[in-house]
Amino acid sequence: MWSSLFLALREGLEAALIIGIILIHTTKINRNDLKSSVYFGAGFGLIVSVIGGFIGFSGAQEMEGASEEWFEGIMMLAASGLIAYFILWLHRNSDVSNSVASKVSSNTSRISLFVLAFLSVFREGLELMIFNLTQISQHAGLVAAGNILGIILAVAITVVLFKTAVKLNLSVLFKVLGVVLIFLGAEMFGESLLKFYEDGGELLEKAGFALFMLPSLYILLKNDLRRMRVTRKQADV
Repeated sequence: MWSSLFLALREGLEAALIIGIILIHTTKINRNDLKSSVYFGAGFGLIVSVIGGFIGFSGAQEMEGASEEWFEGIMMLAASGLIAYFILWLHRNSDVSNSVASKVSSNTSRISLFVLAFLSVFREGLELMIFNLTQISQHAGLVAAGNILGIILAVAITVVLFKTAVKLNLSVLFKVLGVVLIFLGAEMFGESLLKFYEDGGELLEKAGFALFMLPSLYILLKNDLRRMRVTRKQADV
């Protein structure tokens, strides 16, 4: 339940923050009339994600034996791949807020904002569905409860951030989430190797964990480490 809660929190937080940024930017450009399209797009994306997730999880739970093990292994590889992609994306896109705002500025029609909001939510929902499919051996109620609590928490955090005077630094927020995600991704990657080769044992799982974690942490924190070295050199001078 806890892993599904955290993954839902991360996916929900990203979707909620992006929707929040879109809404704030429509206010800044004096286009409050576009907000309804954003709400409808986000709502439709959520509905499609929930229906797709329910169908996918229910179908996957009917698997048994070797097919279940292989399916979980494939989903774990896919989930760890998504986390690796997120780390690379975060490394290349340091200013999330301006990136979203520029998309809104260049797409100010109702249809374009509906599509932007829909895709923002549906993409995160699709990723969450893949993460959930790595847990088909668990009780569906626990996975669903973790997802619901995580999404509620994500929305609550987003509302607090946007409704108060808290200065939002999305880069730092996503980086913190990224570190935790790396450990989850490393765990899933190590477990996926065992699904395909059980004789590898704990050694194979630990090797997979390290193989995923070390490069991912380096990519995520490379710019920060570089800035720290530059700052230290300047201080020494």
